[in-house]
Amino acid sequence: MTSCELENNSMWSEEVSLDIDSEDLDTAGPESVTIAAGETLTISIVVSANQDQEAGDYLVNVSAEVTSAGGVPIPGMASDADEIGVTIAEFTSCDHTVGQGGGTLEAGQIISFSISISCDSNIDSTIKYSARLIDKSGSSAWPSGFDDQSPQCDVLIPDGGTSANCQFQILTPSNLDSTWEGCVVVLEGGASIPKSCPSSNVVDVKIEPKSIGIGTIDLTGNDSIFGEYSNEAPIIIGGVVVVLVLAIIGIVVSRRRKRLFDD
Repeated sequence: MTSCELENNSMWSEEVSLDIDSEDLDTAGPESVTIAAGETLTISIVVSANQDQEAGDYLVNVSAEVTSAGGVPIPGMASDADEIGVTIAEFTSCDHTVGQGGGTLEAGQIISFSISISCDSNIDSTIKYSARLIDKSGSSAWPSGFDDQSPQCDVLIPDGGTSANCQFQILTPSNLDSTWEGCVVVLEGGASIPKSCPSSNVVDVKIEPKSIGIGTIDLTGNDSIFGEYSNEAPIIIGGVVVVLVLAIIGIVVSRRRKRLFDD
C-alpha cells in the first residue's frame, strides 16, 4: 500500500481522472476523484507482486488530468504525472509436515520418520531443520543415551521456491531403566523450542525398558536337551513320568507300613 497527494489550487471544485500503472507490479486505485477548491486529497494505491517477484526497487506511474472545473468540462486543460518508488523486500517462507512414525518402542530401537518441506522465496537461500526431544513434563534437555543419527537436513532454496524431504533417525538407549514418554518436534533453524509437546505436526513416542522373560526349553531338535535322541524324546519323557509316579507310590506305601508298625 502506498499513497499519492493531489492538490487543487483553483477557485473551483475539480474532477480529476487518474491512471495508475507499473510495468512489473500489479496496481489498484481510484479511476477518478473530486477535489474541492483549495484542498489537497490523498489517494491510496494498492501495489502487489507475485511470490516469485525478485527483490528490488520498482516504479509506479501515476497520471492525473483535470476533466472538469466547477461542473464545466475542460478536457486537456491541466495534467500532471509522477513516479512512486516501491521496494520489494527479500523473503523466504517455508512450511513442513511431519510424517508418520514413533509410537511405543522398546529401548534400543530407532525412532524413524520423515518430513516434507515446501518453500516460497524471491532470493537464493538455505534453510536448516533439526529434531528436538521434549518429554511429557515439558523438558527440552536432550535425554541421556539418545543418539541423533539423522543426516543433515539443509534445504537449498532457489529464487521462486522449492520442495524437499528429510529423514530423521534417533537411536534410543538399550539400557533404559525407566519409561521415557514425550515427542519429537522438528524446528526450522533459529526457531524457539516449545515448552510442551504441540498438539499436531509432531511424533509422539513412548520408550519402554527391555522386558526380561524366561526362555522356552526345546525338547526336540539337535540343539534340544535330548540332542541326537530327539526322536526318542516322547519315550524318554514317558519313562521319566512313570518313574516319578512309581516313586510317589513307593513313598506313600512306605509311610503306610511305617504307621502300621508304629500301631
